[in-house]
Amino acid sequence: MDSARNPLVKAVAGLKERRARERSGLTLVEGAREVGRAVEAGVTLRTLLLCPELRPPNAEDAGLRRAAATAGAEVAVLSRAAFERLSLRQGPDGVAAVVAWYGRALADLAPGPTPLVLVLDGLEKPGNVGALLRTADAAGVDAVLLTGGGTDLGNPNVIRASMGSVFTLAAAACEPAAARAWLRAQALRVVAATPSAESPHWRADYRHGSAIVLGAEHRGLQAAWLDAADERVRIPMHAGAAADSLNVAAAGAVLLFEALRQRRA
Repeated sequence: MDSARNPLVKAVAGLKERRARERSGLTLVEGAREVGRAVEAGVTLRTLLLCPELRPPNAEDAGLRRAAATAGAEVAVLSRAAFERLSLRQGPDGVAAVVAWYGRALADLAPGPTPLVLVLDGLEKPGNVGALLRTADAAGVDAVLLTGGGTDLGNPNVIRASMGSVFTLAAAACEPAAARAWLRAQALRVVAATPSAESPHWRADYRHGSAIVLGAEHRGLQAAWLDAADERVRIPMHAGAAADSLNVAAAGAVLLFEALRQRRA
């Protein structure tokens, strides 16, 4: 396909918009690694998009083509101009896919007897959400809940920043009240991260079933989450530091790997 105005290219490019993703239940995955991880996770492939002009000379795409054939998915070969119309990257690698995926349902999550759960409430920046999903994957988190009015799990930039970890994690989007009810039903100890807490993050006990709750940087956690918490913690800053808090993705990494340290000890 040579034209950037081709109907398929326009439809795929439209998935950059949240409304189109929610209406269709489809999302755009870009990058050979990310598409590969979606396929490995069993995500339903609808369209595989390839641009030979952008592929490295030694690129091996036979596996992706076989996965598309197995799924009965369309394979579209695009010109550089057409591919760049739908791409979100400065230097695209010539692989993208449309997949039928929008996270899991809260009721379908079964995290096990002593899970570690991460709750992200109202986070708006896709890069932060994706980075936290990648960190959650690395730290062995059993489930991730995305609550509030922030970004969505199907945002292509969330998928990109997660390096495809979003597909391998048990991740669900839900309303905050539903998340709190689910955490109570799982008998999890809720640990809320807030700069106003007195207790440092390492004093919390994460060895048993626990949920770590992070809020948006500009407003922090809402009162309902703070009231529901069994414990509030903060990450202490160096006494001479000008910063009074960390980026939420960095803060999440500190907390999750403290939980991993305790669970391995």
